[in-house]
Amino acid sequence: MKVNNKTFKLVFSALMVALSVVLSFFKIEFLYGGSITIFSMVPLVLIAQMYGVPWGLLTGVVYGLIQMVMGLKNFSYVTGIEAYAMVAAFDYIVAFGVIGLAGCTRKIKNRAVAASLGAVIACIMRFFCHFLSGITVWKALEWNDAPAFISERMLQPDMVPYTYSLMYNGGYMFPELILTAIGSAILCTIVFEVFKIDVNATKKLKAKAAEEEKKTEE
Repeated sequence: MKVNNKTFKLVFSALMVALSVVLSFFKIEFLYGGSITIFSMVPLVLIAQMYGVPWGLLTGVVYGLIQMVMGLKNFSYVTGIEAYAMVAAFDYIVAFGVIGLAGCTRKIKNRAVAASLGAVIACIMRFFCHFLSGITVWKALEWNDAPAFISERMLQPDMVPYTYSLMYNGGYMFPELILTAIGSAILCTIVFEVFKIDVNATKKLKAKAAEEEKKTEE
């Protein structure tokens, strides 16, 4: 099957975005807030692995917009145009758009390694987006029930926003990263095998054409 066919590409991508939305409803509330979902990012990683970073970024942004619409109540907790823009960008649009960066490893021959590494990169970038939102918009000013292992220095007024955002967002993004890496390795390996996808096909064809041209000249 020609997976690069425009119709297939659009329909398949739409189905994967829809699947991600459905999976995002299956979640586990985590330690200091936030929640981990059951493989909700995996279909988006698959798209990035199949079609590359630009298309992956686009589908990630679409997913982010859908999540933003479903989470509109979060905007009621902030005030000001700048805060609204920061929440929209770094909690939704950019935060999920960067999942498309999972496609930067697609040329790696071992599909499981390519997918899992891409997923790790995507999750790390998503974490930084949420972390930035945490220290600028949601900025905690005190943390009275902080875990005992956090030092007093990290709980000083000037450090609390960073400490809380790190713990809050890291608390759910770390297990999300692990689940996404494992799920992506499995799903991408299966899909690439079923559809006989070779992302290096174009490169191989160019090399073959160059070789044939060289032989003709000789």
